[in-house]
Amino acid sequence: MIRLSNLFGRKYKVIVSTKGTSGIDITGLRAVFTIEKSMSAEPNRSTIQIYNLSPETQNFILSEAKRILIEAGYDNSEQYGLIFDGDIVKAIRRAAQSIDKVTEVIAQDGDMFLNSGFISVSYSAGQTTHSVLSQMQGIADDDMTLGSVSSDLKGTKLARGKAMFGQPKDYATMLAKTEGALFYVNDRKINLVKPGDLPEGQIVDLSPSSGLIGTPEQNDSTVSGKCLLNPLLNVNKLIHISNEYVQETNEIGKASLSSGVYKIIKLKHIGDTLGNDWYTQFDAVAQPGTIPITGDSYKT
Repeated sequence: MIRLSNLFGRKYKVIVSTKGTSGIDITGLRAVFTIEKSMSAEPNRSTIQIYNLSPETQNFILSEAKRILIEAGYDNSEQYGLIFDGDIVKAIRRAAQSIDKVTEVIAQDGDMFLNSGFISVSYSAGQTTHSVLSQMQGIADDDMTLGSVSSDLKGTKLARGKAMFGQPKDYATMLAKTEGALFYVNDRKINLVKPGDLPEGQIVDLSPSSGLIGTPEQNDSTVSGKCLLNPLLNVNKLIHISNEYVQETNEIGKASLSSGVYKIIKLKHIGDTLGNDWYTQFDAVAQPGTIPITGDSYKT
């Protein structure tokens, strides 16, 4: 279990590029961002406002840049890393209420695969769900890779063949429904998991000493909370919160707090490199559990 408490000194990096992970590093300027992620077939979304770019960099973002990466965390800490990697869908100049010049970038993780990708391929009976998903990824978007795929699906053979002609998102969702799994994209990775699957990696321990803010609350089948910005938190990631820190209700249908271990199904990173905002909000379910991700239960 990961326990971290050295959370002093904000650190961040923003890179914009035409394609790939190398490009223009615009770290050092004020950046205000909101990043929303969920275990759903819709793309994760980021909105970032960058202040006082040079005219050359601003023109590059407005006319040429295709991809944006955002890293954030803390100096001298393991708690630093990638929090968003996505396709730029819109970049605009914003008028500020001061002499500042603001460039706003709206990006979506996996946008090309989910909303613009197209496949025309046939698969035969006997192929595994894993191989079909891999084939779809290779055809639709070579920037995407396979992420978490349920071990149950790696050997599952499909009973009949089918021709695919259209958006890969539709067929990936269909495969997930057939297998009782969930399809989602995160950090340019295609994932197909079952609700009971145990997520990979270590459990992150959240407490007041490691950044937990306020008291997490139960909301129907989820537990919702807030902490200092934490790049170690991600969807389909396990966290541990001691029951003493959770506001528990005993109503029927509420999430079980017996173990204190939860799986994140939805989160939001909110940051202002020169302001007060620097935190992460999350919704999580007891592991194992269902994955109810509709609606917006975040409180700001």
